[in-house]
Amino acid sequence: MKRLTCFVLLLISTNLFAQGEPPWRRPLKICTGADGQSFTNIRTFQDSAGVPCVLRLTSGVLISAFQWFRQPVGSATWDRVAVKYSSDNGITWTEPQPITVNGLPQNFQRPFDPTLAITDDGRIRIFFSSGLNMTLDTSINTYSAVSDDGINYNMDSGFRFSLPDKPVIDPAVIKFRGMWHLVNPVTMGTGAYHNISGDGLNFTRVQDIASDMAHSWIGNFMIRDTSELRFYGSGGMIWYSASSNGGQWSSFINTNIQGGDPAALKLSETNYLMIYTGPPYPSAIGESGSNPEEFSLGQNYPNPFNPATKINYKLHVTGYIELIVFDALGKDVATLVNEMKIAGSYEVEFNASNLPSGVYFYSLIANGKQMSVKRMALVK
Repeated sequence: MKRLTCFVLLLISTNLFAQGEPPWRRPLKICTGADGQSFTNIRTFQDSAGVPCVLRLTSGVLISAFQWFRQPVGSATWDRVAVKYSSDNGITWTEPQPITVNGLPQNFQRPFDPTLAITDDGRIRIFFSSGLNMTLDTSINTYSAVSDDGINYNMDSGFRFSLPDKPVIDPAVIKFRGMWHLVNPVTMGTGAYHNISGDGLNFTRVQDIASDMAHSWIGNFMIRDTSELRFYGSGGMIWYSASSNGGQWSSFINTNIQGGDPAALKLSETNYLMIYTGPPYPSAIGESGSNPEEFSLGQNYPNPFNPATKINYKLHVTGYIELIVFDALGKDVATLVNEMKIAGSYEVEFNASNLPSGVYFYSLIANGKQMSVKRMALVK
């Protein structure tokens, strides 16, 4: 059967918010508020998209970059970084335009996890994740490219941040009080790696930023004023923390928005804008018209895991059931169930001792139709 493919690390970045649904099954939402904490006027910003950022150009125009999953699956415009513009403070936006990055090594994956910043000379620099593989390995680093128009970029030499033994994903970058700050969420952990720079290209790692499992540093910076830098992050509710220097941060303050990957922008003293990953679409992947209450697939536990994890599922009617595990490229790596099952509750164990670290998917197929897909992370 046909498998859905995607960038594995983009899926990790939305893991805290929407368990089980891949990013193309969610829209980006946009909302506004008077204080940066309470937001209203929620509406769809872009269908089938994720990992947004937003900033104001020197011209006053707003620009947002995000990962765009334009149909059909696997096409040239599928899973591309795209941008939209607004000349009326975010009321209306242009149609998305995929970016190009000249000089990106031919053996690299397309850019993902985009974030934008304005350079000291007024150009647009995009920071992004990329590497040799789609699996969660040490070739994934933070890179950057620079542009005059926000669409056509030229690759900067080298990387902005790399670790010898871990992948680096989801960069957030800003210049605040004369210093550039780059943070990346700790992979499969809590808190964020923190780097600083005087020129926005050559970064030095400083003390990591502490956090907890309920507050993921997957999101974006926002400058409230010359004395306050905020970071909006992901969790049960979108939250923010404040800092006067980018190193020491306040306690977490929840907004009234449930979502992921937030990007906020202060438009005026009484007007804030936020773009974020919204809830999954109501219909399930591979919707077949069957009653969803007839079949249910649980989240594996533990997750992340090494090397084994358990998966449970429930059948309220008898049917021919397949439970298949596949990787980020859509390749089947294990068949856990492939037989007729009577109604009831079941649990199976998946042992991945012979597989590399990374994100994998498992799919429940009932009577030949895909009912549900969830993801899990193998960390060795």
